[in-house]
Amino acid sequence: MSTKAKITKAYMEFELMEGRVPHSVFELCKKIKIEEAAFYKLFVSLNSVQEEILAEFLTLTQEIINKDPEYPNYNSREKTLAVFYTLFSQFEKSRSYFLAKYSSLKDAPKQFKEWDSFMKKLDYQIECIIQEAKQSAEIIDRPYVGVHYSKGFKLIFTYIFRVWINDASEGFTTTDAAIEKSVNLSFDMLGTSPLDSLIDFGKFAFKTKI
Repeated sequence: MSTKAKITKAYMEFELMEGRVPHSVFELCKKIKIEEAAFYKLFVSLNSVQEEILAEFLTLTQEIINKDPEYPNYNSREKTLAVFYTLFSQFEKSRSYFLAKYSSLKDAPKQFKEWDSFMKKLDYQIECIIQEAKQSAEIIDRPYVGVHYSKGFKLIFTYIFRVWINDASEGFTTTDAAIEKSVNLSFDMLGTSPLDSLIDFGKFAFKTKI
């Protein structure tokens, strides 16, 4: 395991075991028996460790997607669904960490600074897909608003995240449904026939009360 991976793993375990963030870099380094100098070669602060933990989920998601030989053949809607399905399947592997840190916070994750870098990277990833969708005419590049489409998907992520945090369904089927319905609604809204998806999503959102 690399030193960077060792630090991020130790940070997550520290929060879970101690119920708080480390008070200092010194405390975390002492816990995992490394010198502070080794820490500062990789991170500038404890907050940057939190940012790296979150960013790694997106990096791993992209690596998994890139290994799928069928992914390049997907249309833009399918690619977006693949991103969200894969991302939340990776979140599941560290669900205890997310529950401990964010479950009681109504506006998570948008109110936390450590999510800023994650959101920027997610925005870039989705924007690349949006550009493909515009070129293929899967969605309409509308004047003035077309440049802001990807920002809407950050709101979708926040909605899905809150569904997932509160999801008690077997196999997280409620989260899967939230992904499917919200992404489909978004592409239908950006296309030409939004009404059916809007009604379907409205029923689902009312049922989940998120």
